[in-house]
Amino acid sequence: MQEVNMKQLRNDCELLSMLDTSPTPVGATTLVLILGEQLGMSQASIGRKLMEFDLQGFTRLQGRKGRVLTIAGKRHMEELQRKLSLRDRNMNFLEALNSSEEKNLLDVLISRRALERENAYLAAIHATSEELASLHEIIHSQRESLDNGTIPNREDEKFHMTIAQMSRNKVLYHALRLVWDEGMNPHVTGKIRHSLGKNLVVEHVHIYECIAAGDPEAASEAMLQHINGIIDDVKTFFALKGSVAALPKLQSVD
Repeated sequence: MQEVNMKQLRNDCELLSMLDTSPTPVGATTLVLILGEQLGMSQASIGRKLMEFDLQGFTRLQGRKGRVLTIAGKRHMEELQRKLSLRDRNMNFLEALNSSEEKNLLDVLISRRALERENAYLAAIHATSEELASLHEIIHSQRESLDNGTIPNREDEKFHMTIAQMSRNKVLYHALRLVWDEGMNPHVTGKIRHSLGKNLVVEHVHIYECIAAGDPEAASEAMLQHINGIIDDVKTFFALKGSVAALPKLQSVD
């Protein structure tokens, strides 16, 4: 449904743009000949859309010469262009986040590094005793998962997002939420670190201790070292494997 709406927006924008760039009024027949096939619209569909534009005040019929774009129509066209441009940028961003290639996986981790070191810094300033207790409980759950032979992927995400909440910065929180929801595959990074014999819990404990001590500089540095460690492990893993072929196996691990 969303894709259908985006197609309609693009078609509307193309029709209005055609009227905007024409030095003279444009007739419906001309629009059909130039844009009909490109937009996948019949003559009847374009005719109905033009009548709709007339009613909305976006276009004005000038006798038999055709239509011209009104000031309101130009504003509407520019708003459509802005929405479509934003949507395209967002799609490119999400495609980069969703890629499993080594470079894009590293790009996501580098983005996390910038966000999370600041989150840790602010969390050390704002953390309450209740939040610290919650963070400590997450670490305890991570230990239990490892003791049971399970890689604590969900607990890992919860640990980092809890710190983001503790930062009291909504922009940082939602930016990191987007990275985790669309870009991070904890099954991949968790399995990579586990396969290299790394223990996330030890690093999380150090981050927790710095935040609990109310030392923002130390907390930021601990988070920086933690993310850098993940980045180094990803580089090591791909260097050992020699290709991304191993990733599908990693993604299937729970």
